[in-house]
Amino acid sequence: SLIEIHQLYPILLTRNYNFVDSASDVQIEPPIASLIRLVGLNKAGNFLMESISPPEDTYIDDQNKEKVIYVGANLPLDLVARQLKPRPKLLYWFLYQVFTRKPEIYVKFPTTAVPPKSITDLHRIQFSLFVEFAEENGSGRNTDAASFTEVDRETPFMAFLKAALPHAGVQPENVRQMLESHRGSRIDSPVFARELAFVIEKFGRGTEEDAKETLDLYLRGLQNLYLAVSFAERSKKHTGILWDILVNYCTSPPAPDDAEQQINSGSLFGSLLEAAAHCGADLSSLVSKIPPGMAIEGLREKLISSVIDYRHKVKIHEQASKIQADDKVGVLRELSHLSRRGSRISVSPSRKLSNISTKLSTKSRLQNERTRLTNISAFTSDTFSLSIR
Repeated sequence: SLIEIHQLYPILLTRNYNFVDSASDVQIEPPIASLIRLVGLNKAGNFLMESISPPEDTYIDDQNKEKVIYVGANLPLDLVARQLKPRPKLLYWFLYQVFTRKPEIYVKFPTTAVPPKSITDLHRIQFSLFVEFAEENGSGRNTDAASFTEVDRETPFMAFLKAALPHAGVQPENVRQMLESHRGSRIDSPVFARELAFVIEKFGRGTEEDAKETLDLYLRGLQNLYLAVSFAERSKKHTGILWDILVNYCTSPPAPDDAEQQINSGSLFGSLLEAAAHCGADLSSLVSKIPPGMAIEGLREKLISSVIDYRHKVKIHEQASKIQADDKVGVLRELSHLSRRGSRISVSPSRKLSNISTKLSTKSRLQNERTRLTNISAFTSDTFSLSIR
């Protein structure tokens, strides 16, 4: 509060009141880093997020070159990141705070299609820091179909890639190359498996090899059957090949004396049926591919619940379509009603006089025509009466 009351923000942006980037400055503690050590991460994070502003090269108007001004914001984003650059972990923490709490100045730009260069540079730095400091998140093979709520949780790294890649600060080819080199040659490694699968699916070449690699990342890297089934259902171009790989993965013949593996194989195929039903896949083709002799516990109950869920989805779709059709009719009626409404037009006095004279002449012509028609009708009636006589 002392900094805010006395407007001491410039002091935080200087290093020994003569901030110059040089090799000797690395040994000097930056003022913002000292502030973080003094008050802690929570208080320092709240203060920085309240006081942060867009970089110095961010403009609200390209023609007037007027800088964006935030009330109470006196710490440009790029200058703060520049101070924390010698402290990679603090910079990693700070950029993640900006990404989650101030996205309007970091990843969302409603008024421009091209973000500032300083922002794209920070995107590249944050990507490198994510790769350097991200923790390994290994997981075993998922054979429990009841854990659907656990598979859709988005990692912070995944959220950053979705937000930053469209701005071209981080190139998808470089991201794929770095993630593949960090994972090594192990296809069953869970490190960055989901992130790499996302990059290949969204920014890859769309070939059959890319589709197979993505499916292997879901199956053997993440060992998550639901994500693999969801991807196979989304990939319309290679869906047949991907489903064959899934069926072979779930029906791989175990050793004759391995009873536990036989039980796990049946349980895995049962999970495949549940995941396929949840994603709206064709269950009849999957049921026909069950190998002879495979024991699937609760197969009848799973098929019945899948059919019931499918019928519920169909009813929901029908009701939604009906509501949409009713809304469409209502909107069309409203548009038709609005199109027939009159609009007020203001005209100049000279045009108003001409319009009045035109209206008077039109009115007189109508009166003359009405009088002429009345006389004709009277003459006709008289003639008709005379003929009757």
